[in-house]
Amino acid sequence: MKRLLFLALTALLFGLFVLAMWQDTHREWTHEQHRFLKTLEPHERRGLSGGIKQVIISELHRVDRCTTCHLAIDRPQLALAEQPFTAHPGKFLEWHPVEQFGCTVCHGGQGLATDVAAAHGDVPDWEEPLLRGPLVQASCRQCHGNLETIEAFAPQLVKGRRLFLAKGCYGCHAIKDFGQMVSQDLTEVGSKSYQLIEADFEMMAPPHDRIRWFMRKLKNPRMLNPGVRPEQLPPGEEEVYPSAMPNFGLSDDEIQALSVYLLSLTVSNPPASYVTPAHPEPTPIFTSLIEQGKAVFEKNGCAACHGIEGRGGRRNWNAGLRGEVPPLVSVKAYYGNEVESLKSLIRYGRQPIPRADPTRPRPSLYMPAWKGRISEEELDALVAYLFSLSEHLEPPPASPAPIVENAPPLKEN
Repeated sequence: MKRLLFLALTALLFGLFVLAMWQDTHREWTHEQHRFLKTLEPHERRGLSGGIKQVIISELHRVDRCTTCHLAIDRPQLALAEQPFTAHPGKFLEWHPVEQFGCTVCHGGQGLATDVAAAHGDVPDWEEPLLRGPLVQASCRQCHGNLETIEAFAPQLVKGRRLFLAKGCYGCHAIKDFGQMVSQDLTEVGSKSYQLIEADFEMMAPPHDRIRWFMRKLKNPRMLNPGVRPEQLPPGEEEVYPSAMPNFGLSDDEIQALSVYLLSLTVSNPPASYVTPAHPEPTPIFTSLIEQGKAVFEKNGCAACHGIEGRGGRRNWNAGLRGEVPPLVSVKAYYGNEVESLKSLIRYGRQPIPRADPTRPRPSLYMPAWKGRISEEELDALVAYLFSLSEHLEPPPASPAPIVENAPPLKEN
């Protein structure tokens, strides 16, 4: 009996060994390699061999096996039209050799994996999926300090940075030591865990990854945080309001550009030998105090809450003033004789702001304190600009002449 059991276990072990050998010779990467090598002439195969290709970049703490399938990535003369057998476009590999930079440091994905889905990061719980198409431009910011110098190669990244400034995102979000803390700090939003950036995937269809979450949030901020109706809440709990982030009406191209910029905000710290340091930006020259004030208004993101040129229209749930952030076009009328009161409001903010209904939650947006962020010289310029906004007010339409019924006809002279 023992001998039969021993023989059965030996046969099972041998079967498992054969199965493991078969699986090892029928992996995805072996199929891709055989398919590529079959397309080459014997003289073209010189220097090429099978097996797993591995690049170790200790300075960047990376181990990449991408070239196991992408065999022609640095050999344009052998490249085919279909992936994964194409060559890398442009001259990027001349500037970023694979043996020095690897692949995942720029393209994302999972360097140690050899199955297609896992290598591209298209699997659950992997937070660095492959950056496809223009999204790969997000990686340039790791090493290149002045983005304008690489605009020809990373136009979406540069456009996204400009949009971030133009839409006033700094008014609510901080990056490093600049901006406000009304909402999330975005300093490392491109690499923070999903829990830290409060990525709520319940309101969006899979796949659930950082890229698609950014794009959905920018498309319609309140789709991912639609709020809770009072009748759905247990007794005694307050209503939850939707996201206070405005819908900026961004086009698909603008959403992609902003997503590229947000993805570029990572914690990555490459060695100094990899980095092109940023040069200080030139000091702007203004022709008037109002022009300087407009630059202060735009640089600090005031438009995010108060609207472009202070025209308002941003929704603020349960705020005392019509449920909106107040516009600034009438600042001169309210503070024309009380300039110091206006300056004090800007310096110290208004936190919290009055509620329209005291029984409901506080408004999400509030006036933050700008003392220490805006100098007194900038504050004077900002006030001059705010006062100038009243000149843009459209005059009220002329009232039509009243109609008097049964009026006598006009007499001619």
